[in-house]
Amino acid sequence: MPSAVAAEPKNLQVMSWNMCGVERSTYHCEDYGTPEQKIGVVKYHVLNTYVHAALLQEVCQDDLNLLMSELGTGWNASFAPYQWSQDGVKWNSRCGEDDGRSTPPGTAIVVKGGMTGARTYPTTQPWTGQQTPFQCATATYWDVTLCNVHAARLGSNPDHPDWDYRDDQFAEIKAIVDTFPRTVFGGDFNSLSPDAPDNTSSWVWPEGLYSTGPGTAGYEECDQTSASRTGRATYDNSTAKLDYIVSTEPRR
Repeated sequence: MPSAVAAEPKNLQVMSWNMCGVERSTYHCEDYGTPEQKIGVVKYHVLNTYVHAALLQEVCQDDLNLLMSELGTGWNASFAPYQWSQDGVKWNSRCGEDDGRSTPPGTAIVVKGGMTGARTYPTTQPWTGQQTPFQCATATYWDVTLCNVHAARLGSNPDHPDWDYRDDQFAEIKAIVDTFPRTVFGGDFNSLSPDAPDNTSSWVWPEGLYSTGPGTAGYEECDQTSASRTGRATYDNSTAKLDYIVSTEPRR
């Protein structure tokens, strides 16, 4: 009888990107390229850095449809729209001005191969203001649940600009991802790292979410070094890290 051979680990390469794809003036995305150029960036990483899954924020639904058509067969996507709430009455947001594109923006989980269990989970959102979804789906080949975060920014409720929803959202996200045996969750957290210098909002990170290193409670971030809960800046012209990819899985 031949001796048992351990299965070769399945490398899962994940990217996260706030595409800034909305063409409304309030989003200030006009200087960051065309939809076709942004789709080209995702395709570049699929072809050149071997990305198997993408967590996208602020992607317009018709741009996502174009991306999926260009990626071809064998790829799947789950889309969840942003909504505007006015005293609890909600409608889908628009990618263009009122006389422009009516397709909604949202978050998307894009996966090479099969996808199951795609759904959104309720999180605390502004009663009036922009509501952003929290969604998850399982990549079947890797048996890993991917979740997409776009946290509310401070001031997202115009009636109460000093109200902060991030602490509630992060606690709720932690309770959800804790139920998954294997998970990668990431996106635009709209928050500085808890150990970032001069971060006056570190209190929004709940205990046990952001690990201080191997063997400690919580999840390690892909750009984390040792016990320091910091990482490289999200933008070239800034020192602020706002976007994260966090996982139960060993990092490469």
